[in-house]
Amino acid sequence: MKRILSLVLAACLASAAAPSSAQTEPLAIFDQSTELAAIRLQDVDVERLDGGALKIVNKKKGSWPGVHFEKKLDLTNYFAIDVELTNASAEEITLYLRLDSEGYDPGSLLGTTTRSVTLKPNEKKVWRVELPKYLNLETRKKLFAMRGKPGGIKTDSYSVDKNIEFDPRTIVAIRPFENQNGRGDSWILHSITALPKDQAAKDEEYLAWGPDKFFPMIDEFGQFMHADWPGKTHSLEELRAQIEIENADLEKNQPTEFNRYGGWTKGPQLEATGSFRVEKYNGFWYLVDPEGRLFWSHGVDCVGHSNAITPISDREFYFCDKIPMKRTDENELSQFLGTSDRSVNNYYANYGTFWTYNFSASNLYLKYGKDWVQKEKESIKRRLRSWGLNTIGNWSDMNIAEFAKTPYVTTVNSSGRQIEGSRGYWGKFTDPFDPKFGASVERSVKARKGTEADPFCVGYFVDNEISWGEAGSLAKAALLSPKDQPVKAAYVAWLKEKYGDIEKFNAAWQVKLDGWDALQEQTVETPKNDAANKDSNAFYTVICEKYFAEVADAVHRSAPGKLYLGCRFAWTNDLARAAAQKYCDVVSYNFYKREIGGFKPVEGEDKPVIIGEFHFGALDRGMFHTGLVSCNDQNGRANAYKEYVQSALRNPWIVGTHWFQYGDQPTTGRFDGENYQIGLVDVCDVPYYETINAIREVGYSMYETREAAAKAGAEK
Repeated sequence: MKRILSLVLAACLASAAAPSSAQTEPLAIFDQSTELAAIRLQDVDVERLDGGALKIVNKKKGSWPGVHFEKKLDLTNYFAIDVELTNASAEEITLYLRLDSEGYDPGSLLGTTTRSVTLKPNEKKVWRVELPKYLNLETRKKLFAMRGKPGGIKTDSYSVDKNIEFDPRTIVAIRPFENQNGRGDSWILHSITALPKDQAAKDEEYLAWGPDKFFPMIDEFGQFMHADWPGKTHSLEELRAQIEIENADLEKNQPTEFNRYGGWTKGPQLEATGSFRVEKYNGFWYLVDPEGRLFWSHGVDCVGHSNAITPISDREFYFCDKIPMKRTDENELSQFLGTSDRSVNNYYANYGTFWTYNFSASNLYLKYGKDWVQKEKESIKRRLRSWGLNTIGNWSDMNIAEFAKTPYVTTVNSSGRQIEGSRGYWGKFTDPFDPKFGASVERSVKARKGTEADPFCVGYFVDNEISWGEAGSLAKAALLSPKDQPVKAAYVAWLKEKYGDIEKFNAAWQVKLDGWDALQEQTVETPKNDAANKDSNAFYTVICEKYFAEVADAVHRSAPGKLYLGCRFAWTNDLARAAAQKYCDVVSYNFYKREIGGFKPVEGEDKPVIIGEFHFGALDRGMFHTGLVSCNDQNGRANAYKEYVQSALRNPWIVGTHWFQYGDQPTTGRFDGENYQIGLVDVCDVPYYETINAIREVGYSMYETREAAAKAGAEK
């Protein structure tokens, strides 16, 4: 019999003792036979289904709706948690599982670990979440400015606090939840089970080492010293031997249906304009290359040798003594020492200037010798063609793009006064009503000299992952800004035109202002009522459209015939998306999901879409963090690549996907601490052939895949 629950928790969990080293049975944290008591609900209703599963329904309010099992557990002897789920919604949903250990910080999320999974409508699956391993506490405290640590510990918070660490021995809560709070999604939780480690298996010995034995931990090539794995480079001889091994692979693998741009030679001949453009063909959007051939942008970001630059100041003891710590004429590798003051949200954010080392560049030097820069260009040109990739994506070395004669995209930026009342991870939102806003974009485009006339330049992204916030948020931020904020003046004028009389405004918003000048001169918190919310959303749309219109005009004035590729949405809402679709030639998203076949534009709009970033990673090749979407191993990563890109090829709006990124991030973290195993090559420039072969399989046949999808759609 169905009933609404206010309190739910497995009674067996309440009586379960902490597992001993001899534990051999799975631990049922929740299952269908469990009697229920004491669960905390967060913005959801929970319904018990026949058989005992829980149907969880989002209440459309608050943040991160879900259920929280709060109980002390020692999961040291368990390697994973299996969560059996069903998406009971008509939309794709993303669900999360967060584990909190004793003493965790709810504000920074230090002391927690979180994983995510995306489910298609009505999809049921068992989601396996591998647990971090226990790492010596004193060693952990010395590992900072890196988001992943040995044993798979993920510091998902970017705080500099090093004293709160996730500890699988002291779990206090297990929290399945969703990231949507406005749709009323529902999902079914069938069971949560912890799986014991194989008794024959032992954790890596180094995880128990204290600092005196653990450090140094990074070898001369930038690899983790204390583990081995397939493809690891053990010597200079092995590093150089890769040249001939790869030459043989590249020579025997070449696509046969690409023109010089990577367009489809067996496809239709369309109008050739000498530049890239967009066209809908047989119901599917495409890019069209300068020669008039259908072009689907199969690309990779961050092409070049800047992938593994890592801060070394205050962390010199991490690295073996073959890594130079100062510049000298005697040590040829000291040329790869550098300095930086660029850092966000981690230990080095307010540090000032710190020393860095570039392992990618130093390994290329050791591999190729003094002519390494030219050899790298030649290698990349051959690789991209052989791998079935036809686009050099964002954040790449433009010298390589120019040499490779491969289609490329590039990013320019808006600048000027920011909306003081706004906020965001990468910074405040730039005020599009600033009179200098459009000119700033035009200057940035012109700074990319030669791109405006280069037929290989597909177009321009403008800005990256800027903070659109929730619908209405930028309008609310305008009223929290100083009186001379341009967007604030525009908003006050808009409200004045709508209401005319200040008293009508006061009555609608339920505020008490003496006049329109008071609204301009004071910082005003937007009240929570229907009239204020409607006005906030309406003027939010005005701000968004002003932003995209100004940028589109600037790009098209500065580079006639080139495509405006949008702002690379990461966090957004339908109002911002609708504005982008109105003014962009192609709308861009950074989508870190398993697949994107179900993506649709905002209703009523029809514009092509390009994916600026996606990736998958694993922990079986000496790295400490999987990146934003995890796989169990390299074969899993290869399969995930195929599923993602093939789902995009079957989507009529998507005209390309760009993998983030070309090379692995440094083992010890880049400027913001990211140290993800997300490269197509490792730090020693060795390809991950499992993923490369998947890329070839998809890339060589991508046009046939898309054509077949179009025909199948036409037959329905």
